[in-house]
Amino acid sequence: MTYQFPHRRELKFQAKRMMVHPVSMRATLFVVCLMMAVFGIKYLLNANLTYALVDLNQYKDTATGVYFNDNGFSVIFRMDLTQMVLAIPLTYTQIASFLIVSSLCFLFLAPLRMGAMEIYWSILRGDQPVVFQIFRWLSQSRRLAKAVVVEFILQVGVRLAGILCTVPSLYLYYLFYTSATSMAQVTSQMAMLQSLASLLAIAAGVFAFWLHCLFLPVRYCLAAHPEYTLGETFRRGLRSMKGYRSRFFWFRMTMAPWFFLSQLSYNALDLFAMPYTSMASMLYVQEAARERQALTQSPE
Repeated sequence: MTYQFPHRRELKFQAKRMMVHPVSMRATLFVVCLMMAVFGIKYLLNANLTYALVDLNQYKDTATGVYFNDNGFSVIFRMDLTQMVLAIPLTYTQIASFLIVSSLCFLFLAPLRMGAMEIYWSILRGDQPVVFQIFRWLSQSRRLAKAVVVEFILQVGVRLAGILCTVPSLYLYYLFYTSATSMAQVTSQMAMLQSLASLLAIAAGVFAFWLHCLFLPVRYCLAAHPEYTLGETFRRGLRSMKGYRSRFFWFRMTMAPWFFLSQLSYNALDLFAMPYTSMASMLYVQEAARERQALTQSPE
């Protein structure tokens, strides 16, 4: 028994055809509007971490580092070559607001996002879902706990891992920008240092994206089978893409521009990107399972 894995264009076409299902569009609109409202709430409550680029003359001989004061601290990153300083002023009140508001918003959005994923799966299976079923993930404590754990790893854990991976590139950027005060002093070795820093920064971003793709099937597994325990969800989700992880990574990479544009639009483009990329990825996971089953049943 042979099985022909569909081309990625075919999977994307099917995802575009199914994402316009009325229930899918309503659920997506509801979740995306809430996600955008979160940005407004954080802005009104001053719960965002900000930064500023200022003239180097304002800081004179202040070295790169962390400086504490009575209300908080400031992170200073000198860029002598560009005569600019990257300043990140933070107060303890602002940090507390950021952590509290972000945590509450995450606890509210995580189960609703998982509910939208369950609706996508139902549409792919040919069922007749209803929009109100996304609230079951918010009202049922077991579903809520499992959704929060899975979404925390995907949205927080992966980002923290990516930030940690950028530390080497930040250090090389620090050496580059503080080793010269004008372009005339930039040597070929310093230019190579900057190129290496850029490559490491790109590598850190690619690694974070790969890590996200590695754990993404866990989200889909939980959305498809809410009755699974948390351990079973991770075990089955990670095992579902065994032998397909690199191919799944490159499949997701072809949709990377949508993720980038979504971030630039403060999640507004998720009205299209979230159902499209999710359904396409779910179809990929589904086809991988079918191909694995066909290969298992094939005679010697």
